[in-house]
Amino acid sequence: MALNDRHYQFFSVPDLDASVLREFPTLPLDRYCDGKFRHRRFSQYRIAHDSGGGWQLELLPHRPFCQATRFNGVTGGQLRDFEPLRIDPAPLVRAGAEEVPLDTATAWQVDVHQWRIVSDDSTRGVSVPEGPHQDGHTFSVIAVIGRANITGGETQLMPMDDDEPFARTVLQPGEAVVLDDRRMRHYATDIAAPRGQEGHRDLFLLAYNAWPDRRYGEAYEKAVLAGTW
Repeated sequence: MALNDRHYQFFSVPDLDASVLREFPTLPLDRYCDGKFRHRRFSQYRIAHDSGGGWQLELLPHRPFCQATRFNGVTGGQLRDFEPLRIDPAPLVRAGAEEVPLDTATAWQVDVHQWRIVSDDSTRGVSVPEGPHQDGHTFSVIAVIGRANITGGETQLMPMDDDEPFARTVLQPGEAVVLDDRRMRHYATDIAAPRGQEGHRDLFLLAYNAWPDRRYGEAYEKAVLAGTW
C-alpha cells in the first residue's frame, strides 16, 4: 500500500509482543509538560533496507530529544532528556516504512516515542499541548495501542492554512495513520475519563527522515538551540 492522494494512509498495527503492552503502565512522567498527563520513553534508530531481509534496525546511542521552536512553540528549542525504550519497536517501524513506502535506496533515521496520556479528576488528558502542528519530519506514524475508559482522542489531519480537518477519526487499538508531515498538520483532541475514575490512551509516535537529513546528533542539537534549524 502507498499514501493516498491526500498524502496519508490508515493501516493496521502488526501484532506486538505482550512485553510491549506491559511497558505502558511503567512509563515515567514527562516532566517537560505542564501537568501530569503524559508519560513517555524515547529512542532513535537508523534503518537500512536489505533486499533479502527487509528493513534492518540499528539502535543509535541515546541522546536528548529536541525540536525547533517553529515546530513546537511549547517545549521546542531545548534538549529534553527521556529514558530510552525498553522494548523492541522493530515490527511497528518496519510496518510504517512499508506503508509509505520509504525509498529503499537510502538509509533513514527514526524517532520512536512510546506514550501514555492519562485523565482523571485532577489531570486534564491533553493529547497535543502545542495544538495543530507539524513535527518537522518527513513522514510520521501515529499508532494507537490501547484505549481504556475514555472519550475523545480524535486524530485530525488538516491543511497548512486551515483548521478544518480533511480527515478525522478516533483510532482504535491496533489502528494507525502514516502521513507526509511536509504537506499537512495534525492534531488529536483531549481525552476525558468519567468523574471519579481514571482513563488512558496508549500510543507510539514514529518519525522518519532520510539519513542525510537526520534529526539526530550534536550538530542538529546545536542548530536547534541556536534557533538556526
